Amino acid sequence: MRPIKLKIKGLNSFIEEQTIDFNKLTDRGFFGIFGPTGSGKSTILDGITLALYGEISRKSSNYINTNCDRLNVSFEFQISGTEVRRYVVSREFKRGKEGNIKTTKAKIVDITNTEEVLDDKSKAVTKKCEEIIGLGLDDFTRTVVLPQGKFSEFLKLEGKSRREMLERLFNLQKYGNNLSIKLARETNKEKVENNVLIGQLKGFEDISEDKFKDKNAELELAQINLNNASNELKNIEKTYKDSQEVWDLQLELSSYKEHEEKLNIKSKEIEDNKLKLKLGECALKVNPYIISYENILKESVEVQAQIKELEEKFKILKAQKEDAEKKLIVSRERKDNEVPELKIKEQKINDGIEEKKYLDILECEIKDTEIKVIELRAKYKKYKNIQDDIEQKIILSKSKIKSLEEDFDKLKIDENLKIKVQKGLIVSEKYNLLDKNIRINKEKITTINNDIKNEKLQQKDLEKLFKENSNLLDKDKNNLEELIKNSPGKQEVLLVLQKELSKCTDKWDKFKLYSDDVKKSQVLIEEFKELLEKNSNEKINVESKLSSLKEKYKKIELENLAFKIRRDLKEGEACPVCGSLEHHIKHIKNKNEDNFLKDINLGELEKEISLNENKAKEIDKEITVGKTRITSEKEKIKEKQSELESLGEDFKKSSVEDLKMNFNKLQKDLEDYKVKKESLEDKVNKLKDENHVLENKVSKISTIIKEKETQLVLINDEHKNNLGEFNKISEDLTLIKEETKVDDFKQKSDDISDADKKRDGLSNQIKEIRFELESLGKEKDKIQSELNEVKEEGTEASTSLKEKKKNRDEKINLIRNKLLEESDLFDASNNIKKGKLIELLHSVQKGIESIEKQFKLDDEFKLLIDGKYQECNEKVISAITKQNELNKRSLLEKDNLNTILKEEDFESIEEVKKNIISKKDIEELKIEIEKYKEDLSKIKGAIEGSIKKLNNREVTEEQWVKVQSNLEEKQSEIKILNEAKIKLDEELKFISNKLKELKDLVKKKEKLDHKLALLDDLDKLFKGKKFVEFVAITQLKYISKQASKKLKEITNGNYGLEVDENGKFIIRDYKNGGAERDASTLSGGETFLTSLALALALSSQIQLKGTAPLELFFLDEGFGTLDDNLLEVVMNSLEKLHNDKLKVGIISHVEAIKNRVPVKLILTPAESGEGGSKVRLERS
Repeated sequence: MRPIKLKIKGLNSFIEEQTIDFNKLTDRGFFGIFGPTGSGKSTILDGITLALYGEISRKSSNYINTNCDRLNVSFEFQISGTEVRRYVVSREFKRGKEGNIKTTKAKIVDITNTEEVLDDKSKAVTKKCEEIIGLGLDDFTRTVVLPQGKFSEFLKLEGKSRREMLERLFNLQKYGNNLSIKLARETNKEKVENNVLIGQLKGFEDISEDKFKDKNAELELAQINLNNASNELKNIEKTYKDSQEVWDLQLELSSYKEHEEKLNIKSKEIEDNKLKLKLGECALKVNPYIISYENILKESVEVQAQIKELEEKFKILKAQKEDAEKKLIVSRERKDNEVPELKIKEQKINDGIEEKKYLDILECEIKDTEIKVIELRAKYKKYKNIQDDIEQKIILSKSKIKSLEEDFDKLKIDENLKIKVQKGLIVSEKYNLLDKNIRINKEKITTINNDIKNEKLQQKDLEKLFKENSNLLDKDKNNLEELIKNSPGKQEVLLVLQKELSKCTDKWDKFKLYSDDVKKSQVLIEEFKELLEKNSNEKINVESKLSSLKEKYKKIELENLAFKIRRDLKEGEACPVCGSLEHHIKHIKNKNEDNFLKDINLGELEKEISLNENKAKEIDKEITVGKTRITSEKEKIKEKQSELESLGEDFKKSSVEDLKMNFNKLQKDLEDYKVKKESLEDKVNKLKDENHVLENKVSKISTIIKEKETQLVLINDEHKNNLGEFNKISEDLTLIKEETKVDDFKQKSDDISDADKKRDGLSNQIKEIRFELESLGKEKDKIQSELNEVKEEGTEASTSLKEKKKNRDEKINLIRNKLLEESDLFDASNNIKKGKLIELLHSVQKGIESIEKQFKLDDEFKLLIDGKYQECNEKVISAITKQNELNKRSLLEKDNLNTILKEEDFESIEEVKKNIISKKDIEELKIEIEKYKEDLSKIKGAIEGSIKKLNNREVTEEQWVKVQSNLEEKQSEIKILNEAKIKLDEELKFISNKLKELKDLVKKKEKLDHKLALLDDLDKLFKGKKFVEFVAITQLKYISKQASKKLKEITNGNYGLEVDENGKFIIRDYKNGGAERDASTLSGGETFLTSLALALALSSQIQLKGTAPLELFFLDEGFGTLDDNLLEVVMNSLEKLHNDKLKVGIISHVEAIKNRVPVKLILTPAESGEGGSKVRLERS
């Protein structure tokens, strides 16, 4: 990644937008960023990370400048991979109401060819930048910025602090505590899941394949019983349907007859409604004429009252009109004469006020200038005092520098002694380390031998227990196999037996049912035959009697007719029978003729004939019903006999009781077998599980013993090597002590280190005082410049004050001349009274406004009265015209009303009003009458239809109740059978699902056991951060090789860098034949160069994670502690580092470095009122 251009606005010390052009800054390969503390050097790096990642590496949350409410940053960079691409990423941040910072805009654009927006959401832009560069914020910061202090500290750290720093530098936290925590969390999670699985498996103890088969057999039997019951229900439903049809028709006919009776009762009410309807319709025709006539009379009275009221109002308005005309004449004369004079006066006062405003501004300026003159005099005095203080401080600083340089020379130590002491320190440390390792290894050997012994004893006990369990397992397996061999049968045999029992029972039940039905039908046929014979005899008797009665009736009827004719015959009149004029009445003998008609009562004879005819019909009906029933029962007998034949004869060979007994015996034997089998299977499974656990434990102990034995061999070898090396080191240490005359190399090394630190401290003090001296010189020059500026400003201010006072006097005279007649406007000091001037203006304006307002009011009032007068006059004329029209209309409407009353046969208006009914009521009456006719017609048709449908069929209430009862009983039976079947079905599904769940749980348990074993192995591997230490030292060895290569380059092959087996850094001093040196023996410059090489190597390593090479890195500080000679070495080394693909930048405030850097970015700190820090580019 190569930076092109950075724009910053509102970040930390930057207020105005500043642009850093990296193309110009890095064109020589080596550049520097310089500026005093707080000028914003590190803020440039913050700007890059803020643009790319939306945050700064220092994790500050308050990075917007206090004088800004927004922050803008834009960064253009280039990726130089196989294809060169350019990007611009920009962001805008805003401070919220509560002080928190929010991203308001974010965008990344590919500008390689044409502009293409890749993303415009904050998080998406960050993700895109990470994807393009291949590094996150932490890795990017560690790669681009090399903080020298951390790596010089890293060279000298030991023990826990060193391990922790390695972990941070190589970002290995995820393999240390983080991984251990994750591992523990995952182990706990899996153990919890394992406990849950064990609990779940306990809930499946009653679930097995045998139980599934038993339930399946029960379900099949339930299905057979349900099918049989369903077939019987179909026959009952057919009978029920036929009976229901007849019963419903009988109820329907009864209902229709009741309805017909109700309609007959309502006939009188309907006739009354017809009359009411006729009168109502006539009244509605007349009513509009009555309403029209009455409305005209009412309107005429209202118009007369209105005319009277308008005439009174007209008189009042006429008087008001005359008075308004007089007032308007007076107002117009005043407006034309007084207003022009007042307007002229108003203009003069306004001119005076404007001049007074300018005069007031001039007065303020005079006061401000006077204050400025006083302030400038005080400022000059203050700067003069500061200048004197600075001169005193310069003299004192020069004196301090001289004293400190003398102390610095006194602390110098011989370099040869330093090297020998350092060598002695390294050898003594190795001596102590080997001594400690020898003691530790002895303890380890003893401990491991004891552990192996204990593990072997435990292994022996477990093997014994495993053998005992295996014997028990073989015994139980044999018992189980024997039990299975002697099984009483299978569940399928029980199912077949159950089906056979069900089938046999069903056939016997049907045989009995059909036989009973045949017998019942035969009995009914005999009963109906007897009844039919009885009815036939009775019919003959009734028909004979009816024939006799009819002959008697006919004879009596003839005799009565002859008697009437004879009684009415008169002499000379023709006989109606024979036409003869002669009547021989006396020859006809008839005893007691007067009583003849009384004795013979034809009405009674007619009644008796009618009764016998009805009786004959009833007998015919009963005969027909009897024949029909006999035919029906014969058909039923045939049907049942056919069904009996279909049952066959095989079922009669087996007894239901025998089948039941065989079924129950087999069922009991199977249940006993199932209980014993499940018990033995549980024992076998339990012993298998126990043996599996024991086997795992034995295997685990064997592995531990092998590991311990291997470990013992390695420790013994290490112990022998340590003893040989210890003897050699002991000889070397004695020789060095004799040469140096030093017994405690650690104490001596510390003394040398303290002296070096004191010299470094004195060197820093001298540099700080020199820097302060240089700053004081600059400050003195700056104060002198300020004194000159103050002197010039004072002269200008005095001149300006005189001119403004002269201008003020001229303005006062001008206002006095304009307003001579207003003498009270000026006070005793010849100043204008502004209040009086405004008061006079308001008085004149008020006079003008009053006159114009009065004129306007009088004019408006005159127009208002004229309008009202005209309007009232027009209303009077309109009302009189309307009254005349109403009188004519009332006469016409009265004639029309009288005509219509006669046409509709009404005597008066009151009679019409009495018979008026609404149109709605009329319609309702019409609908009611029509509905009555329609209902009557429909009900008669319905009665005839129901009689035809019944077709002489009849069902008694007792028969209907019995049919319903049979249906309900059978439905209830089917419901119970169905519920039993559903319950069995659900139980079967439940067992099936549970079996599937059980298989899944067993598989899951096997996987979980395997995972827990793996997690246990991982826990042992990562315990005590052994893995982190291994990875860190491996990485460190690789990086030390890269760092040694870099160190040789920048020191011309004088120094190299290595790592020992414990991960401690060793410096190879090739000037002294490749001698080993401890990092603590290095001088300040040597430490700096070694740290720089180490930082560069680590940066290269981190870059390997990225997708594109980083073509730039910064060295942040680290130069302040170097003397001139060391600084020369460091600068020479840095100049060698850069090339076409790697630009090196340094960040410092040390002035001595600035002249050695070819291209410099100078940062000027923020000054009050000048817009924050500024940047500029300089070249040497």
